[in-house]
Amino acid sequence: MNETIVFPSPNWFQVSGIAVSSDGWLIYGGPSKSICVLQPLNSSNNGSGNQSYQAHVVTRGHSEKIACVDISPDWPKNKFFITGSVDGSVKQWSLQSVEHAQNDVIIKSTHSLDVHQNEKEVVAGIGYSNESCVISVGVFGNIVKWDLKSNVAKTNNKFLRKFKPSCMACSPHVPFQVAVGTKQGVVFVIDLSGQGNVVYKIRAQDDDIATLSWCPQYEVLLKRSFKESIKKSNEVEKLKIKDEINPNDSGVGKNLPDDSFDESIVQEDDTFDIYKDHEPDEFGHKKFKPQDILVKVVKEKEPNDFLAECMKLKEDILKIKNESEQSVDNLVEALDKTHVDSDEDSSDTSQDDNDKPQHYKGKPRYNKAKVWDNEDLHGESSAHVQKHLLATIGSKYGSVKIWSKSGKMVACSVVASNIVNKKAKGPNCFTLLWYKPNVLLIADGKSQLVQCNPLIINWKKKIQWSVVHTLHKRGLYAIATNAPRLQSPDKSGDESSDCPPDQWRVWTAGQDRNLICYNMVTNKKVGVYNTCGGFIYTVQSCPYDAKSVAMSVGDGAVRIWEADTSEDDTKLTLGQVTSFWQNVQGKVLTLCWHPTKENLLAFATGESRVGLIDAGGKTERPARTLATALRGGIYSMCWGHEFDLYVAGGGQLVRYCVDKPDKDPVTMTVEFEGQKWSLSAVSWHSRGMLCGSDSGGVALLEPYSRELVTAAFVFSKMIHSMEWHPQQTSGSSEESPYKDLIAVSSLDKSFDIVIVEYVDKGDGLKLHKWKSLNGHTNAVLQLVWNPHKDALLLSTSHDSSIRVWDVLAGTCIAIFGRHVQSSLGATWSALPQLSSTVLSGGADCCLRVWRVEDYPPETYTEVKHEIIPKKLKKKKVKKDEENEEAPKETDLPLAAQVAARVDKKFKAPKQFLLATLHKSLTNCSALCLRKMAERLIQSEDFQQNQTNNSEKTSTKTTDEFETIEVLKPEDIKSDTDDPEAKDEEFEVNEVKETEDVYVEYWKVFGNTNDLNEMFEFEMQRHVEQGRLDSCIMLSIFRGHIDAMIQFASQRNALCPFLVSLSPCVSFKYWKDVTQLYLAQIERMVATGQRHRIGENKSYGGSVYRRAALMLSLHDLRGAVTVLVDADLFPEAYMLAKARHVDALAEEVLHAWKVDCFRNGRIEALAMCYLALGNLYKAATTLVKSNKQEFLTVAAELAKALGQDTFATHIEDKKSLIVSETPEQDPDEDLKPLPSKIDLMKHSIEIDGEDSESED
Repeated sequence: MNETIVFPSPNWFQVSGIAVSSDGWLIYGGPSKSICVLQPLNSSNNGSGNQSYQAHVVTRGHSEKIACVDISPDWPKNKFFITGSVDGSVKQWSLQSVEHAQNDVIIKSTHSLDVHQNEKEVVAGIGYSNESCVISVGVFGNIVKWDLKSNVAKTNNKFLRKFKPSCMACSPHVPFQVAVGTKQGVVFVIDLSGQGNVVYKIRAQDDDIATLSWCPQYEVLLKRSFKESIKKSNEVEKLKIKDEINPNDSGVGKNLPDDSFDESIVQEDDTFDIYKDHEPDEFGHKKFKPQDILVKVVKEKEPNDFLAECMKLKEDILKIKNESEQSVDNLVEALDKTHVDSDEDSSDTSQDDNDKPQHYKGKPRYNKAKVWDNEDLHGESSAHVQKHLLATIGSKYGSVKIWSKSGKMVACSVVASNIVNKKAKGPNCFTLLWYKPNVLLIADGKSQLVQCNPLIINWKKKIQWSVVHTLHKRGLYAIATNAPRLQSPDKSGDESSDCPPDQWRVWTAGQDRNLICYNMVTNKKVGVYNTCGGFIYTVQSCPYDAKSVAMSVGDGAVRIWEADTSEDDTKLTLGQVTSFWQNVQGKVLTLCWHPTKENLLAFATGESRVGLIDAGGKTERPARTLATALRGGIYSMCWGHEFDLYVAGGGQLVRYCVDKPDKDPVTMTVEFEGQKWSLSAVSWHSRGMLCGSDSGGVALLEPYSRELVTAAFVFSKMIHSMEWHPQQTSGSSEESPYKDLIAVSSLDKSFDIVIVEYVDKGDGLKLHKWKSLNGHTNAVLQLVWNPHKDALLLSTSHDSSIRVWDVLAGTCIAIFGRHVQSSLGATWSALPQLSSTVLSGGADCCLRVWRVEDYPPETYTEVKHEIIPKKLKKKKVKKDEENEEAPKETDLPLAAQVAARVDKKFKAPKQFLLATLHKSLTNCSALCLRKMAERLIQSEDFQQNQTNNSEKTSTKTTDEFETIEVLKPEDIKSDTDDPEAKDEEFEVNEVKETEDVYVEYWKVFGNTNDLNEMFEFEMQRHVEQGRLDSCIMLSIFRGHIDAMIQFASQRNALCPFLVSLSPCVSFKYWKDVTQLYLAQIERMVATGQRHRIGENKSYGGSVYRRAALMLSLHDLRGAVTVLVDADLFPEAYMLAKARHVDALAEEVLHAWKVDCFRNGRIEALAMCYLALGNLYKAATTLVKSNKQEFLTVAAELAKALGQDTFATHIEDKKSLIVSETPEQDPDEDLKPLPSKIDLMKHSIEIDGEDSESED
C-alpha cells in the first residue's frame, strides 16, 4: 500500500502542461522544476468508488519550470513522454518498473534536445507527430523536427520569421503537419514533410492565440440553419400577435346616458329641415337618425372584503402547516436535481450522438444539456462535409473560431458575458479542447467549464453554449482528457485504443489547487484531488477526531484532510481536503491541534507569524493572527495548560494566552548553571515541559510553574525534536511502562536518535541517556511515538527515508523511501484498527499513506529518478581573455557606453599586509585559545560578572586548567605548504613566506602594547623579506604618515599615490612632500634610473589602495568597511584597534564571527567568541569539533563557568572519540618512499638484466 492523497500542484497558467494517457496515467509539470507522474491504482484495493493514485516525482527534471507535456502515441506499449521547459530544453522520458517492488517506477531521460536552449528561447509547444517523431517550436520562431530513432533534429526558421509563437498542436490525421498560434493572432498550418511548406496562414484572432485543438475526426458533417430557431420564432410571433389585438375585445359595452352631452348645445330648428317631407324609402339623401353609442369601459370589480381575505389567508396557512415536512434527504435530492451534476437521464440523450447532435443555449444552465433533434431546426437547413477542422481561441477575449482544411472560417463565437463568473478573481485564462467531434470544451477564462457542439451552427455561423460544471473556485486554466486523439466516424474511438467511451474522463486544473476528474457521459464528477505547491513540513492527526489530519504546507496554506475508511475499516481512502489560506500569508512550517478545544488549530510560518484556525464548519474561515514576538522561521510550537501556546523560534521562547487576545505574549528564558540558553524546540507534557537549546541541551521544566527541574546535554548541535512517550496507549488499559522515555533528535552530524529516560538513580529525578538509534544518513527531523503500541518510534530525515524503530530492541523494523527527497513530516493514523498505518509528507509535495508491514528494511531500495545537477558557478576567465574579448569603452560610441557591472568579487591578497598572522590563523591552535581564555578569566570585568551571578555558579581560576597536549609552534605547518593545494586567483600576486614563522596571534586581541608588538613584528618581517610595498601600507594603517614618507624617500619609492596621501597631515606638509618627490625624480634621472619614474606599484591592489585613500580623508569607518567586504577581518580589526575605536573593532569581530560560521571554521569562530568575552559560546562552539585538544579546552571553559553538566558531556564525547580511534602499531609503520635517484638506479639495473638476457 502506497497511496498518495495530496499531489504536487501543476504549474499555473500552463495550458499545455497536463497530459492524460489512455489508461489513466496523469503527467504534468509540478512545482518549481519538478515532473509529476500519477499512476492509477486498482480501485478494488481502495475499497471505494474513487480512483486512487500513486505519485512519482522528479524533483529537478529541468533547470526551469515545465511549460508543456505530451504523451507518446505508442502508450502503453512503450511508456514514453516528452517535456519542454522554460530553459529551452526538451527531453523524452521513460517509465521503467522496479524489480521486486509493486507499483514503483523509475523515471529516466532517454533523449534530450538542446536546440532551443542554445538559442535561449522558451519552448512554446511540443508534440508527438508519430511514435518516432517529435515537433517542437520556440518563442523565437524555430520549429524543430526531431527524429527519435536516429536522434537527429532538423531546424526550420523560415516559416514564422518575425512572428512569435505562443502555442502549437500536431495534427492527429496528417503526419508532420502542425498548427502554430502566434502572439500576433496569426495561425500557421505547416507541413514539415520534406523541405516543408505552409499549408495556409490566416489571421485567426485579434489577440494572442491561447490554444489550438484539432478535431479528433478527420471528416465531419456540419449542419447550418437558414432561419432562426423555433423558440426564437415563436417568441417573435407572440409579440406580433400581441400588437394586433382588437381593442373591442376588451372591456364591457354600455349605452351612454341622456345627460352625457352638454346641454349648452343648440338644438336643430325644423324650419330649415330639408328632409322633413321626404319619405323613408325615397331615393336620395336621407335624414340622419340618432342611435345609441356603445362605449367599452373597464369591468368594474366589486371591492374585496378584508375579512374574507384574512379567512382565505388563514386557510392557506393551515393547509401548508398540515403538509408533511420534507426530510434532509429529500432536500438534498431536490438540490441534486437542480445541480449541474444531476444524475437524471434525459430521454433525448439516449440517442446516438452522430444521429442527433447536441446544441446548447447561450444561458448558463445547471441541468443536463438538451439534445437537439433535426425537427428543432426551424425552416430549411443545409449539411456540409468539412475536413480537418481546427479550433482556436484568443487569450484576451475568449473568441472561438473553427477553421476548415482550406483555411476558411466555418464557425465563430465568444463565450457569453453572462456565463462568466464575475466573483472569480485573477487573470483570464482561456483554453479549449476538442473532446469529441460534436463536443468542444472551453475554459471560460474564470472558473467554469463550458461545452458546445461545433457541428451545428445557426444562420449567423454562431455556436451556442452550455455550462458543464463550476466546481473550481478560482481560475480554471488547463483541460486534458484520456479520449483518443484520432476517432473514427463509425466508432466512438480509435481502434488501437483500449479505453471504451464510457471510461473517457476530462481533467481540469484551477488556481484553487484542485484537479477535478469529470465524467461527460453521466455529467458527474469522478473525483476532486487536492494539490499543493510547496513542501509538506508537518503532518499531525487530530487528538479527538481520528479521521482529521492537518498539514502545514509551504505554499501559504493549511490543509485538513477528512479521511474516509473502506467498508471493512482496514484502509484509509480519499476523502475531502480543505484548504485554509486566508490571513495565513506565508510558508507554514509547523502546526498543532488543541488537545481539548475542538477544531482549534494553531500554526506558525517562516515569517514569524503565529495564528489560529477554526477548522469547524464546511466553509473556509479566515485565520486569526496573533501578535508577532519572534524573528525568523518558527519550527516548533505546542499547546500547554488550557489555552497556553508555546512557540520557539530565533533562539527565543514565548507564551501566548489564546483566551486573552489583548494580552501581549510573554518571553520565557531558561537559565542553567548561570548561563541563558538559546532555545530551538519546545514540547509540553503533563509530566514536564521540554526545552531544547541550540547547543544540544535539553531542559525539563515544571509544566505549570515553568521552573527549571533538571537539564542535560544530549547533543552538540541544535535540538530539532523532542517527544514524550505516550502515558497510555490505545492497546492497553494501564499506564505504559515506558512513559518516562523521551526521544530526542538534532542536527548533529552523527545523525543519531537518543532516547533519554527521566528517572531517579539515587541523585534525584534527572535526564539520563538510555539508548541511541543510528541508521539515518542525514539529519533527523521529526519524531513520533506510536499511540497504539508501546516503544514504537517513527522518524523522518533529510536522507528521504522514514524509519520505524523498535526502541526496546534498538533496531529498525521498516524503511519507507518513496519521497525521493527530504521526508519532513509524518504521523501515525489515530484509528486503533489502523495502528500500523503511517501518513507522511516531504519535499516532493506529496502526502502518502503506507503500512509498516509492506516495507521491511531488508527489501529497502532507494528509488532515485534521474535529475539534472544544480547549476555550477561560472568558471573564472583569465584577464588576458577578458581584455581580448571586451572592447574598450573609449572605442564605443557615446550611446553604447553603458554602466559597468561587477560580475565577481575580487579577492585581495590576505598575506600582503599580515603574512605571518594569517598563517598562524590558518592553523588555529588550542594553545592560543587557552591563553586567550586565561587572559579573559583574569580580567577584572570577567571576575565582576562572575561575582554578580548566582551563588550556585562557581568560578574557576586559571590554575585549575589542566595541561593540554597541543601542537608546538615548530610543528605547525601551513596549508599553503601543500604542493597539491590549489592557488587562489587574486587581483595581484600575494606575498609568499620563505620560511614558517609562528606568531602568538592571541596578542592581537590583547592590550595596546601587544597590538604594537604585532605591528612591529610584521614590519620587521616585511623589511627582512624586502617587501617595501607591504611595509609602507602597514605604516599608513598605523597612521605614521611622516615615517612612511621618509622611508619611501630614502629608497626612491615615492610615487603619485603616496604624494596624494600627504594632504591629510597639512597643506604645508603636502608642499614638502612634493619637493621630496621632485628631488627624487632629479636624482633618478641623474643616476640613470629614468625607467623607474613611471613605474606603477600596486600596493596590495585596489582594496588596500581604497582603504588608504579613505584613511587620508579621515573616513575610518569607510576604510574598515572596505576591508571587511574583502574578507580582510584581521586587517580591519587591527586598523580599528590601532585608531583606538573599540566599538568599531567589536563590529568587525561580529562580522568575522558570521563569516567563520558560514565557512564552518569552528576554531576561528571560538576565537571570535573569546575575543568578544563570551566563554560559554566559545565552549559550545568548540564542542562541535572532533579534535581532542579542542574538546579539552571546551571542557575546561565549561568548568571555569561552573557548567559541570556541560563539562561532563564534553568529557564523555572526548572519551567516545578516543575509544573509537584505532591505535597504530609501531611495527606496521609504512616504509619511506624511495627517492627519485633510487628509482633511476633500479630502472638501470632492470635494463642491464634485460640486455644480458638478450645476449
